[in-house]
Amino acid sequence: MASLILHELTGSPNNVKARIALGYKGLDYDRKEFQADSFPGDRSPIVDVSRQPRLPVLQHGETVIFDSGSILRYLEANFPDSPPIFSSDYTSFGEIEGWELFARTQLGEPLGMMFGQFFEPAPDAEVIAGANQMLNERTGALEEKLSQSSFLVGDHLTAADIVTAAPLYLADMTPAMASHPLAQFFQPNLRLGDGREATRAWLRATMAHDAILGQREMAVV
Repeated sequence: MASLILHELTGSPNNVKARIALGYKGLDYDRKEFQADSFPGDRSPIVDVSRQPRLPVLQHGETVIFDSGSILRYLEANFPDSPPIFSSDYTSFGEIEGWELFARTQLGEPLGMMFGQFFEPAPDAEVIAGANQMLNERTGALEEKLSQSSFLVGDHLTAADIVTAAPLYLADMTPAMASHPLAQFFQPNLRLGDGREATRAWLRATMAHDAILGQREMAVV
């Protein structure tokens, strides 16, 4: 058994973040996928582990960490021999935090709209169209940056790439996930759109570090 245990929901972007980080750092871990017949389901097993109901949760021996951002920081601080995902440079660290904020706010709004429609019995086509337009507009900053650089900060993958790519994978779902409820909704309803070639290439390269979703052929748009 690996010393790390990740309690997770496979398709959830926050859980994708943790898996990308673990994969990039080359850390072995055991997965405990949360199963539920409905949303949010019985979260008591997660509460028993971490005293709160959200995923992902990482166990490292007797230490338990929840919240995807906290998990990334824990991995960085406690596995110093693994490839870094933050920076010892003060300015670069601030740039990483800036992209974390961008992902949470600028990307979070249209993706939040889409998740709202995912849970609706009859999704609103106008809301879906609006979310797509907003996402396309807001990924313009990504396309501009990634047209000039392979990564958002510095010369290697960092937490900036991880936290920004993880939610965007929903706009570039894999055909192999066709049976997953998320894919059944997001594949036909959310796309990165035209003019995002650099973003799409970066997204797929970043997702390749996810041992669950990244090892599959990505959708062709």
